Amino acid sequence: MPITKSYMPQYFGKLQTTEQPWSTIGSVESINKTDSLRDSCASRTIHFNCGETSLNISILAPNLIRVRMSPTGEFNNRSYSITVPDEEWEIIPFEVRETEEKIEIETAQILISVKRDRPAIECFDKSGKPFASDCDRNMGWRAGATAGWKRIEADEHFYGFGQRTGFLDKLSEVKTNWTTDSLDYNSLTDEMYQAIAFYIALNPDRAYGIFFNTTFWSQFDIGAEQPGVLRMETRGPELDYYIIYGPEPAQIIATYTQLTGRMPLPPKWALGYHQCRWSYESEDIVRELAKEFRDRAIPCDVIHLDIDYMRGYRVFTWSPKRFPDPAKLIADLKAAGFKVVTIVDPGVKYEPEADYEIFDRGVENDYFVRTAEGKLFHGYVWPDKAVFPDFMRPEVRQWWGELHKTLTDVGIAGIWNDMNEPAIAERPFGDGGEHICFPLDAPQGPESDRATHAETHNLYGLMMAKACAEGLQKVRSADRSFVLTRSGFAGIQRYSSVWMGDNQSQWEHLEMSLPMLCNMGLSGVAFVGCDIGGFAGNATAELFARWMQVGMLYPLMRGHSAMSTAQHEPWVFGDRTEKICREYINLRYQLLPYIYTLFWEAATTGTPILRPLLYHFPRDRTTYHLYDQVLLGPSLMAAPVYRPGVEHRAVYLPEGTWYDWWTGECYHGPMHILAYAPLERMPLYVRGGGIMALAPVRQFVSEEPLESLKMRIWPGSGEWTLYEDDGHSFEHEKGVWATTNYKVYLEGEKIIVEIAAREGQFLISEREVIVEVVGVGEQRFTDDGTVRRLTFG
Repeated sequence: MPITKSYMPQYFGKLQTTEQPWSTIGSVESINKTDSLRDSCASRTIHFNCGETSLNISILAPNLIRVRMSPTGEFNNRSYSITVPDEEWEIIPFEVRETEEKIEIETAQILISVKRDRPAIECFDKSGKPFASDCDRNMGWRAGATAGWKRIEADEHFYGFGQRTGFLDKLSEVKTNWTTDSLDYNSLTDEMYQAIAFYIALNPDRAYGIFFNTTFWSQFDIGAEQPGVLRMETRGPELDYYIIYGPEPAQIIATYTQLTGRMPLPPKWALGYHQCRWSYESEDIVRELAKEFRDRAIPCDVIHLDIDYMRGYRVFTWSPKRFPDPAKLIADLKAAGFKVVTIVDPGVKYEPEADYEIFDRGVENDYFVRTAEGKLFHGYVWPDKAVFPDFMRPEVRQWWGELHKTLTDVGIAGIWNDMNEPAIAERPFGDGGEHICFPLDAPQGPESDRATHAETHNLYGLMMAKACAEGLQKVRSADRSFVLTRSGFAGIQRYSSVWMGDNQSQWEHLEMSLPMLCNMGLSGVAFVGCDIGGFAGNATAELFARWMQVGMLYPLMRGHSAMSTAQHEPWVFGDRTEKICREYINLRYQLLPYIYTLFWEAATTGTPILRPLLYHFPRDRTTYHLYDQVLLGPSLMAAPVYRPGVEHRAVYLPEGTWYDWWTGECYHGPMHILAYAPLERMPLYVRGGGIMALAPVRQFVSEEPLESLKMRIWPGSGEWTLYEDDGHSFEHEKGVWATTNYKVYLEGEKIIVEIAAREGQFLISEREVIVEVVGVGEQRFTDDGTVRRLTFG
């Protein structure tokens, strides 16, 4: 008998299921407004009365609205919401119009229309083109779930979604937001270390973003189940999301980071090269590592210490055998130009009556997570049986943050937060076992705002990073600190940089790193990186060389490897690879004035540092799927090699003039070229009119004062602002910074470079500035901050 469709589920061992129906929102009975609301917008929020169901639309900015739907009519406002409260947005003018069929809300940039009989939300730009509009099934709920459905417009593509594997565009995929220790992830992995429920939808006419404001488990189905339909679903009790109109990605990210926060400006040394391994397990090994970098003239600013620096993996301790005098070690490393970053995990060793102060104090003050029955929750991590702080409580975060003084007092300059998804096993690590998390009904947070772990799970890494960042700011009040985290949630950029977790020494992971980092940047998290060379497994010399070339572009440039692998330092692969590593790390250090300015832009506007081409060319369809070329800032484009044995690769050059970084050869886009890329060369290109500040090579960022600065400019029209400060203190927050605007343009046959007067209170010592117009010539002058006009050609 042939197998029919109705038999298929049972044939494959699964019983048939019937999908539970969705309840949907009723018709609009009335809206709450006043005459002043209609005319002068004294209120931000329009309340739609739909029977027992409530629908609110809040106008927060001309391009930003908030949509909330509650099946019960009640809205819950949590104290730990990561978004700027509605009342803190400046009231902006908008108009409300009512007809028998619909209610319209119009701002200076967008029009929102809500039908009365079926309150679907439709959005239009000023030309009448739709975006972020609901489907026929618009909003609904059923037991344990609330959802909304959006229409996917023609030729629409989807980016962001936080930390994601695979390619850049996520159309036709399902993305789940639930922080997980995604060890051995691959291109098909869904849940990751980070949970950021934000995306950007782009087509050639316009772009918009949606932030799904839920801390519960949530999921996006981007046309996978039903083509043309995007479903966003949460296990929370209400639907709450923000719509951000572009029309281009830059405006969306600026508004999104205004909503969720922007990164602080990191210390400049954090932009240098970081060296890490699980583990450099003794003081002698760390000293030898530092000596190798300096003897081989390979720049390096930071050495990371993994879990073996601790005494039996007890957090905030040092091993008396392997690190008998950490203060002297760190002082000696500092004298050689190295900063030290130590790992800190959330698991506190369960050790009653052992005089372990961290455990004793936490139990005494009831700082650790308990089950719903009141029992102290425990799991197994590196120190075996462990308990876990409830970072949802402000007093616990303050306690934990101040504990970092035990590390900073001996000179530690930064903290690396790991295992904070949280990653826990139900038996000792060496015995295998299953990964678990806190019980979903475990209470967390202060008594006044108590929630269950089902609601706070995704926030655990974020709140640990917040505790760390705020603690370091208190105990290192004179200097900026560096924080690195594995897990996080939307807004993590306010507290920490992020690396992409435990990747592998495989060509596929090198290739995947670029779209991963670009999508993080498009999700508001600019200070990101992947472990250069791969964490798990053994890199070949060729793979390591190619990865170091790509790693030069990462905002966070860190090499890292696991204890079970061969050594992965730049010199272990032979002379040829060492030379390549040195050259590209040198290039990174030369580019630091340019890169530091990109960090300033990220801190002030939310702009990504590493950008997919679609960011600057959103009307060029060719860029929509282009995941293996990236822009470092606005001007420098890289087309890395990510396959073994490859010495040529296709490169797409968008509209405009492009120059080969290495040869100066000029191209006029849009066009494809075949680039020559022997092992020593990563194809690099600069846009015509590009302006970059380059410094002399140093072995570490603060080795010498910047007595010479080269402004490298490519013919064309362009403008760029150089940002400078002392690189380490908080004086820049008081106005002690300097900016210099550079502009290049053609005037007949001549190339003109205009340098504006320096602005800001930061005093710059006398230095030589060399202005080089590539392929034309250079001029030198002593920089005194005054206006200059230089003519070339």
